Amino acid sequence: MNYSRLVRADVIAALAAFALLFVMAMDWYSTEAGDEARRIESISEPQGALGGEVEREVQESASIAAEGEERNAWQTSGGIDRVLLAGLLATVALGIGAAYLRAAGKTFEPPVTPSALAALAAVATGLLVAYRIIQEPGLDDGTVVKAGAPLALVLLGAIALAGRAAVRAEEAGTVGVGRSPDESGAEQKPATAGADRG
Repeated sequence: MNYSRLVRADVIAALAAFALLFVMAMDWYSTEAGDEARRIESISEPQGALGGEVEREVQESASIAAEGEERNAWQTSGGIDRVLLAGLLATVALGIGAAYLRAAGKTFEPPVTPSALAALAAVATGLLVAYRIIQEPGLDDGTVVKAGAPLALVLLGAIALAGRAAVRAEEAGTVGVGRSPDESGAEQKPATAGADRG
């Protein structure tokens, strides 16, 4: 493994893929009732052992009610949501895998490279996320989009752009894929110069 082989685009795509894993566990959707329950939970201020008992019960009930309305990328159950989850996982795996394979010195012929596949998966999954932001899951008109979905869209965009930049570097031949430091042309020049003198 030689991490000096990585270009900036590889690092950005891998970091965005790691971040996407965490964002998948954030709340993506809730309802107006869930938001109201969170508001009640936040304004409840239990004070004292006995006097605050009612407030504590209200706060706990509001928290349970809010959690029952909130969903993340793992918890949605619609058919398109399963496809979306598969796309998210594939994008994460390809984004991290492209950087790993580059560091390991594996070579791939453009245009079909792990970076290109990561970019393609990110674009396709981003379209699904955008659709789900516009058309929320469920039949409830009171569905509310939470921070997780827009953040996922931003990270998918970052992976797509970084993947495209990595592909351009591969096509231009500016990526030192498959070469260890002792195989670089810079370190071979002294030997070549000596051979020329002989």
